[in-house]
Amino acid sequence: MQNKEALIEKFLARTISPLERRILKKWVLTRRENLEFFKKEIRKRSKNTLYHHFDESEAFKRFMATVEKKQANKRVPKNFLKYAAVFVGLLSIGFIAYRSLNYVEQPEILVQIEEPGQKKQSNVVISLADGTERVITLDGATELVDKDGKTIAKKQAQGLDFSQLDNSLDQNLVFNEIYVPFGQTFNLTLSDGTKVWLNAGTRLKFPQNLNSATQNRIVYLEGEAYFDVTKDKNRPFIVNAENLDIKVLGTQFNVSAYKSDGKIATTLVEGSVNVYENSNPDAKVLLTPSYQAAFIKENGTIAKKKVDTRIFTSWMENRLIIDNLTFQEILAKLERTHNVSIQNQVENLKGEVYKGEFENEDIKTILTTIAASTPFTFKIENNVITITE
Repeated sequence: MQNKEALIEKFLARTISPLERRILKKWVLTRRENLEFFKKEIRKRSKNTLYHHFDESEAFKRFMATVEKKQANKRVPKNFLKYAAVFVGLLSIGFIAYRSLNYVEQPEILVQIEEPGQKKQSNVVISLADGTERVITLDGATELVDKDGKTIAKKQAQGLDFSQLDNSLDQNLVFNEIYVPFGQTFNLTLSDGTKVWLNAGTRLKFPQNLNSATQNRIVYLEGEAYFDVTKDKNRPFIVNAENLDIKVLGTQFNVSAYKSDGKIATTLVEGSVNVYENSNPDAKVLLTPSYQAAFIKENGTIAKKKVDTRIFTSWMENRLIIDNLTFQEILAKLERTHNVSIQNQVENLKGEVYKGEFENEDIKTILTTIAASTPFTFKIENNVITITE
């Protein structure tokens, strides 16, 4: 076996290849001594940080079946279950590969106009510059039209495309506003070709025709979005999130700016951006790839650090990567992505810190997996989840 310490390092950093994962899995499960060494390395590499590590639940079930069998023989150490979820990643390669090979393409979203009173909270809604509203549904017309019947956007897979807008329609700078409810994501191609992916619970206000903007191209964000901005050296692209501005010429970055969060985080994937309070544009922070600027709302400071960008963009692939998040922070994410309300009645769980990863899992599976690491009970009634001791 190649250097086992290096493989463990790759496993915890999520950079391990499928072949290396299989090699590590085989080695860990071969002998009890190997298992103990694996646990020791995890403790050492966590740098004295107390966290719980979990992963795919299907594999966890298989692992627990083995643990229960050993428990019956009374040969399992008391602290063995503490590390159970860590090994799930080793056991889950077959399940993940099966899902990847059997990927089913999501249905395309079409645009349909619904009458007032028919609109449901579960639908994506766009408010047009002319004052009318449109509901985005799975069936309907392939074009978005204004009240005069003029086409302003075309249907695209899981979103709308404004880039084919007839520039002769309106040269005035007018704005549309789109809202994506909890439990959904959506994407837009703006009129200048800029692509925007919108996360659950997000509101974006954007110019219907960005070519009308003579100086800056400005959009207004509440929630989370990933931007792939079309370069225009003469007209910078600015994302306004509350009292923070993110200014770029052409680049790729993620902005998380939910009002309920204590910070606004800008994570740069490609290019460069300037982040600053719009009341003080001279005090800007320049970001280069793989860096994040977090504006702390409480004290108005901006903290810059290097990050793994995959953690902050995984939502675009319907994946949830948890990296040193508290239980309370995880619940906030789950409420948005699964459109539920979660009531946590276990106070001592709020500060627990976790690491792990889920891919396209339902809310029950995720909570069951976390509960295996730090035991709690939960009850689901309609869209309300109650967590108890």
